[in-house]
Amino acid sequence: MRLIILRPKGQNRPLPGILWFHGGGYLSGMAAMVYHSAGKMLAEKFGAVVISPGYRLSWQAPYPAAVNDCYAALEYMYEHAEELMICSDCIIVGGESAGGGLTAAVCMLARDRGKIRVAYQLPLYPMLDCFDTPTSKDNHGYFWNTLTEICFSCP
Repeated sequence: MRLIILRPKGQNRPLPGILWFHGGGYLSGMAAMVYHSAGKMLAEKFGAVVISPGYRLSWQAPYPAAVNDCYAALEYMYEHAEELMICSDCIIVGGESAGGGLTAAVCMLARDRGKIRVAYQLPLYPMLDCFDTPTSKDNHGYFWNTLTEICFSCP
């Protein structure tokens, strides 16, 4: 799996590590979206090492492939914390939209497996289910909107 690693310039000490998952409704997007998302800002503004994995999308492999890929990226980050110059006790998991949903799933998986302690989770507008909310039900955006007919398996 491809990983993009962002590290603030001029930092030669262990830093907080942020595992950042891209959005895209679980069916689109790529690791390089980190350059145009909150992930890049977190590295620049807060001085963190940000790792963005290129997890498999739903059309490439069904659930739980993306969750497994993202957890594997968390394991990599934890096991290579020293060489990545990441504080292993300051690992943060976050993401936007589908990445926010993956954040919740990966953090629960880490809790259940008991191997990696996640210091903080940062799910931004997480895609957790297929139901509209009061603020999303009248979204008529260009690409991802409620006018597009999408068949979900939620009851």
